[in-house]
Amino acid sequence: MEIKMKLAICSEFDSSIPFDRAIPMIRNAGFEVVSLGACPEYSDYRTAEGIAAIRKLLVKNGMTLDSIHAPWAGDGPLLFSLDEAQRFEAIRQCQIAIDAAAKLDSSIVVIHLLYGVPPHGPLPGDVRDRMIEQGRRSVYVLAAHASSHGVKLALENGEDSHYDKALVDFLTEFKDESIGFCYDSGHENVQGTCFKLLEQFGHRLLTVHIHDNKGADEHALPYEGNIHWERFRKIFNGLRFIGNLHLEATIGNSQFKDPVDFLSQAMKRGLKLLA
Repeated sequence: MEIKMKLAICSEFDSSIPFDRAIPMIRNAGFEVVSLGACPEYSDYRTAEGIAAIRKLLVKNGMTLDSIHAPWAGDGPLLFSLDEAQRFEAIRQCQIAIDAAAKLDSSIVVIHLLYGVPPHGPLPGDVRDRMIEQGRRSVYVLAAHASSHGVKLALENGEDSHYDKALVDFLTEFKDESIGFCYDSGHENVQGTCFKLLEQFGHRLLTVHIHDNKGADEHALPYEGNIHWERFRKIFNGLRFIGNLHLEATIGNSQFKDPVDFLSQAMKRGLKLLA
């Protein structure tokens, strides 16, 4: 029986709106699936009480959870840190996200690799090599933790070739089913290489971060930037992906500044991609 793909959107589409208000607004716009972004403070999934409140809110609105983005406190550069205390704390933060995903019936946690600090760009080989090895150790630990909780790690592509070299190396090295790919359309468009990575690793796809831009990471709605969406549709439909089409667009750089209008446009444009 064919399973119809659903549209999903990040609950932090407008972080000025409290989480418990954002979820009903998202549902009223027609979305049945949401994700939790990289700021755990927004949804408060780090405590048992917070998880219970999220679950209650999702059930009340008839919604499910696509994925959780690893928190900034446990994000890529920290997982690759040469400071062991910093790296262990990053792993702990990601493990909290994995635990929350399992308890909220989601099977995906998205992690960055090398964002924000070196080696996000060219570096002397010995420094980069040591950081890559640290990141390798971190991903091994997180993959084991995720697997034991029925969760998968989705490694996200980045905004420059130095980042994506590490992504390609890791996806090539880590063959375990608990590790896959999160394709971010906006990030690849910054490099002007759409849709090279989607074609290369589409068979490893766990979730997607769909948003648009004109060459900078703006997280605008599809068709607000210069991404070739008809070509995306052709490639994407050929992958036979069975997950959700997840929009990681936010209101900040969109022309639609009213939250209700933004969500309405998100639904319309998402459906256009699925048509």
